[in-house]
Amino acid sequence: MSLFYTISRSCLKGLFRVAYSHKVYIPEGVVYPAGAIIAANHASFLDPPLIAASWPEPIHFLARKTLFDLPLLKPLIEGLNAHPLSSQNDTSSLKLACKLLDEGKKILVFPEGTRSRDGTLLPFKQGIGMLARKSGAAIIPAYIEGSYKAWPKNKKYPTLFGAKTSCSFGKPILLSEFGEQDPKTLQQLINQRLFDEIKFLSSRSSVDRADAS
Repeated sequence: MSLFYTISRSCLKGLFRVAYSHKVYIPEGVVYPAGAIIAANHASFLDPPLIAASWPEPIHFLARKTLFDLPLLKPLIEGLNAHPLSSQNDTSSLKLACKLLDEGKKILVFPEGTRSRDGTLLPFKQGIGMLARKSGAAIIPAYIEGSYKAWPKNKKYPTLFGAKTSCSFGKPILLSEFGEQDPKTLQQLINQRLFDEIKFLSSRSSVDRADAS
């Protein structure tokens, strides 16, 4: 973990605790020792930093390539482990994600493909199943609570101190659990399993979660 990433993560943790009473729920056995896809719901610009502040290891992000064209922004986001993403369907982007996973890194993916307009979980795009199938990597489901209230899609700026946030992580989903399947069926099964896991995490109340940090 680079010094810049470490300092940035510590600052974010402090900010979120003060502003949103942020909580983290990581049950035993969730921290996976190899490269893995962290797949989370997406309702706010706050979601990537909330995940980064919550997960104990460095997180790598696939960001829009246009962001790297801004001279002042490029070194900042590169220091935060962002990598240029041409488009969600770009083959080179899939290869980049597989490369990062093969190197043992954790990458954040939002299976919905866009921020939810009302905070509800949207249907998943096919990309997450394809990435899991191509890379062979485990998927760690995550549910971000409260980010929509803190900074919904229709607001230019976040609300401070008006919401409470949390990040809950589920146990890794392994491809070996699905047995032998043709590629299309495997991707569909991965998508449905992941959707169900994130939906389950969203249904649990905070009092039911014992592993808070």
